[in-house]
Amino acid sequence: MNLSILLGPQNTDVTEIALRNCTNNNMITLPKDPKLREKLFTLSQNTIKINNQEYEFASDLYIDRNTNQVYSEFPYHLEQVQPRTVILIICHYSEMNFMMLEQIRSIMVAYNKNHKIQVQYFIVASRYSDKKDPNKVEQDNDILFVNQRETYFNILNKTLKAMEYVNEVLKIDYDFLIRTNVSTMIHVKQLMKELAKLPKTNISIGGNKMQMNWICPGYGLNDHRYIGRLFVQGTSIIFSKDVCNDIIKNQHKIEKTIVDDISLFMYLANFNPAAYESLQKYSISFYECSENLDELHKIPLNIAFYRNKTEDFRDDDIIRMKYLCNMLKPLNNELVD
Repeated sequence: MNLSILLGPQNTDVTEIALRNCTNNNMITLPKDPKLREKLFTLSQNTIKINNQEYEFASDLYIDRNTNQVYSEFPYHLEQVQPRTVILIICHYSEMNFMMLEQIRSIMVAYNKNHKIQVQYFIVASRYSDKKDPNKVEQDNDILFVNQRETYFNILNKTLKAMEYVNEVLKIDYDFLIRTNVSTMIHVKQLMKELAKLPKTNISIGGNKMQMNWICPGYGLNDHRYIGRLFVQGTSIIFSKDVCNDIIKNQHKIEKTIVDDISLFMYLANFNPAAYESLQKYSISFYECSENLDELHKIPLNIAFYRNKTEDFRDDDIIRMKYLCNMLKPLNNELVD
């Protein structure tokens, strides 16, 4: 369909610029911020005509390229913008973690109950047998068991084998793969809203972005090679499918002697700069839960990732996760708005 975007009282035609610089996943985003408009169009006027109808920049404006329909809020209800997503929950399979997993599972079920495009999730654990092929992956319902011992430095291999299984055995067609862990609660609906605005290629981002500024032999970091570089903590890593394919294909280039989340992002920094640069461009909401148990009501409910981990008070973490589950489950059970 023909589209006309005219900006300001002089009706300056910015259609081609908008199509070229403001379009993602068939949605055009026209920014409310006048500085952004001036940067994009060299104009910052507050009036605009879209197909001869006038609008004011009271908010960002969104144009569906399939229909030229204009929206003042991002149209999450459109099926075309809803991202197909796989979530890998890295887990040490223990009785303590079973209780946490049940909270996470219930959130996934609540979201999938009323959403046409469902989120697929898998719990990824180690289960070793010297009678089976090394690194073999066995699926038991929503659990992927990797045939290896449960050690700190095997977490990377567990992640890689699960990614391989999703791509090459299950052959799931997805836009984003989330790599998280059993201590992190995900507000799935909020995460889907934030993912919907992202490009679907060259994405390697996450919730808790950190900068390397330490040496730690326990993490395999014995020198200053990576000081100053960015990475995402393993609680909330997000890769687009093309980045997953690249990692799987070139996993022999990934350092196996440093901790898993850092090794993945250092590989991207060295060999996939287009994906690594997305760390500077995009972010996803993340919250470190540290409230006392009598102050849980202070936890905001508009966050994608909630990290729950205190080294000496795991029972408190479970209470926090149960609270979050009770608060988030009704929100995830609602239809897309």
